[in-house]
Amino acid sequence: MFARAGFDYVLIDMEHGPISIETAYRMVTATIGTPAEAWIRVTHNDAAQIKLALDSGAKAIVVPMITCLKDAEDAVSYAKYPPQGIRGWGPFRTQYQWQTNMLDYAKRANAETHVYVLIEHPGAVRDLDAILDLEGVAGAIPAPFDLSVNMGYSDGPNHPEVRKTIEEVMRKIKAKRPRLTSFAITPEQAAEAIRLGVNDLFLGFDPMYIQASVQLFMGTLAKLRSEA
Repeated sequence: MFARAGFDYVLIDMEHGPISIETAYRMVTATIGTPAEAWIRVTHNDAAQIKLALDSGAKAIVVPMITCLKDAEDAVSYAKYPPQGIRGWGPFRTQYQWQTNMLDYAKRANAETHVYVLIEHPGAVRDLDAILDLEGVAGAIPAPFDLSVNMGYSDGPNHPEVRKTIEEVMRKIKAKRPRLTSFAITPEQAAEAIRLGVNDLFLGFDPMYIQASVQLFMGTLAKLRSEA
């Protein structure tokens, strides 16, 4: 449903959603034949989890809680086949689900598999230049809410120090990457992100859209009843 709604990407959130790898696989499968790419945000920076996410057919993975350059290096290594990384070979679903020969897939996979790292820790901010220079990192995504908490500001990303840090992070990413990606929950946050040069936005979460649709329907129904 969401993959056909006009989105370019659908982010399957295993980090904060109660989603198993089997469910994630089914969600990836549901995007086949739609305009939207399936991305998976894994629960943590782990070789087995990243391997399963990619074997499920995710076009890209988003890796949370990158705290330093070493974490980013590990994430890339887990996502790439040797000699670039240590990903275990086993793309058995490719020939049945995507009509792609396994050996052909393996030859292309390192170039076509995208690794995005979340910048949500002061250590990642410190090492950001080196992370962006790392071969295999397709992009770095600032996560304003997590970053604010990890910086010690529980009042959210509107704190002046957090805003300053996020803007600096975005400036560095924009200088080294053709596209800048971020998150926005409200239209106001989306407008601010666009002002800062963001090209790609992850907009909200599925429960938000479902709730908004139900509230609109119920509000319209209540109005019709009052006018009857």
